[in-house]
Amino acid sequence: MCFGNSRNDLTLICAFALLAFSAGILSANSSDNASYEVLNPDEFMTRWLVLGPIPASDTEKPDEETQKKAFNTDLIADQGGESGIEPTSELTHSIRGQEYKWQYYESKDDIIDLTKVFGVKDYVIAYAWAEVNSSEAKDVLFGIGSDDGVKVWLNGNLVDEKWIGRGVNKDEDLIKANLPKGKNHLLFKVQNMQTAWGFCCRMLGDESLTEKLISAAGTGNLDYIEMLISHGANANAKGDLGITALHKATMAGRKEAVNLLIEKGADPNIEMPDKETLADAVFNKVFKGDSPGASVLVAKDGKIIYQKGFGHADIGNRVPFTVDTKSRIGSHSKQFTASAILKLQEEGKLSVNDKLSKFIPDFPRGDEVTLHQLLTHTSGIHSYTNNAEFMELMTVDIKPDKLLDSFKNDPFDFNPGDKIRYNNSGYFLLGYIVEKVSGQSLDDYLKKTFFEPLGMRNTGVHNAMEILENEAYGYFYENGKFGKAPNYNMSRFMGCGSLYSTVGDLYLWNEGIFNGKVLNEESFKSAFTPVKLNDGTEAKDLGGGYGYGW
Repeated sequence: MCFGNSRNDLTLICAFALLAFSAGILSANSSDNASYEVLNPDEFMTRWLVLGPIPASDTEKPDEETQKKAFNTDLIADQGGESGIEPTSELTHSIRGQEYKWQYYESKDDIIDLTKVFGVKDYVIAYAWAEVNSSEAKDVLFGIGSDDGVKVWLNGNLVDEKWIGRGVNKDEDLIKANLPKGKNHLLFKVQNMQTAWGFCCRMLGDESLTEKLISAAGTGNLDYIEMLISHGANANAKGDLGITALHKATMAGRKEAVNLLIEKGADPNIEMPDKETLADAVFNKVFKGDSPGASVLVAKDGKIIYQKGFGHADIGNRVPFTVDTKSRIGSHSKQFTASAILKLQEEGKLSVNDKLSKFIPDFPRGDEVTLHQLLTHTSGIHSYTNNAEFMELMTVDIKPDKLLDSFKNDPFDFNPGDKIRYNNSGYFLLGYIVEKVSGQSLDDYLKKTFFEPLGMRNTGVHNAMEILENEAYGYFYENGKFGKAPNYNMSRFMGCGSLYSTVGDLYLWNEGIFNGKVLNEESFKSAFTPVKLNDGTEAKDLGGGYGYGW
C-alpha cells in the first residue's frame, strides 16, 4: 500500500580501533583487552573494548562539512592516536572537556549494535578495539560492514576509507591485509548518519570467499574477482544455489567477467543446474521452515514456463502456500481502478479531463482537480493514509461516504498539477467514482467488465464479512518469531488497494492488458504515457514514467 517512509540519512562517527587478527580458534585472554588468540575463518568478531559516545560537534545537527571534519579528526590523540591506541578498561580520554572510558562489550549477534551499548545517539563517535594473535605471517581478506561511512587502519596503516550513508551489510567492503606473525591491531572509524549504528567484521574463509566471488561475478566487479581468487577463492566452487562464479557471470551477461574467470581457471564444462532446479533453490533459500510463503509464476512469449508455491499460507495450521493461494495485492489494485476509469471513458460515461466536482460537487477545490490528476498522483489532495489516526483504525469497517468525509476537508499538499506525490486518496476517489457512474459496486464492475471475460476466477475486492477460501494470512517478524499481522479491513482502501488475486489470475490480466483484450489502443497508450506537470516537465519523484496506475 506504500505507507512506509524512506530511511533518514544518519550521521554518527564510530571509530573502531578494531583488532588484531589471525586464523584458527577464537579465545579471549581476558575481558579487559578483548584479545583473540586466533580467529576462525568466516566467524564474526563479537568481543570488543568500546569507547563513546563522543559528539561529532557542539551543534545539535551538524552539516556534512562539520561531520567530515570530525570524521577526519583524531579524537584519541592523547593516548596513542588512531594509529597506535592500545586501550584497557582503565584507560580514559579527555575529549572536548569530557572524560571517556573504555568498556568491554560482547555481542550475541554477528553485528555489533552500538545502540545496545550507548543507546540511540545521533551525530556521535564511538571507538572499538580488540587484538588478535596470528600464529604465522599471512595474507588474508577481511569482510566488513558499517553504518555508515568507514575508515580502517590495520597495525596503524590506513587500509580502507569510504564516506557513504548506508546500513550494516555483512562483507560489503573487502580489505586486503598482510598479517605479520604475532599481535595485530585493526581500527575502524565509522560514520553513522542518525539513529541506528554499528559494524561487523570477520576474516573470510572458503565459504565466504566462494559467496563473494559468485556475487562479484554477477555484478561484473573485475577487481574483486582478481582479489578474491588471489586470496584463495576457488573459481570452480559451487555456492548454496549449486552454481559457480562462471555460471553467475554467464547468466548476468558479464562477458568480461566470464573471460577473466576462464583465464583464472574456471571450468566452462561444469554443467549448470537446470532452470527449474535453480529457481527452486533460490526460493527455498528464502522460504524455509515455519515461514510465511509466496507463489511465483514466470511466463515467456505468452506461455507459463514456471509456477510454484513456497512456505506457508497459514503457519499455525501448516497450510502450504500454492499457486492457487489468494493474496491481497495492495497497491497493485490501482492498475485495475485506472483501467475501470479508462473503460468508462471508452463507453462515453466520463472523461479523464472531467473535474472531480462533477462527481462530488461539495469536494473542496473539486473544480480544480481532474480525474487525470487523480490517476497520476498530481492532484495535491492529502493522502488519508498519511494521517495519524489511520493505522489505529485499520481493522475497523467503514462505509465509503464516511471515509470520504474523513479526509475531504484536509488542506491540499500542493496546487493540482504542480507536483507528483503518491496518493491513496486519489485512487479511493476514483473507485468511488467508478461505483457512482456505473451504478455497481467496484467489485461487481471489475468482475463483469474484466475478470469474468478474462477467466480470472480468483480475483476480487476483499470483503472482511466473507470467508475467502484459500487465503494467505499476513505475518510480522519480531524477536526471532513470526506472528499474525493485524487483519486490515479492506473497506478502508477501495480503489487504492482492496483487491486479492493469485499469480495465475495476474498472469491472465497481464496477457489481457498487453494483447488488447482489456483496453483499446488509445486507452492503453494513455495509461503508459508518463505524466507531465504544469510546468511541462515529466514528473520524476515516483521514479519517472508513471502513467495511470502503472
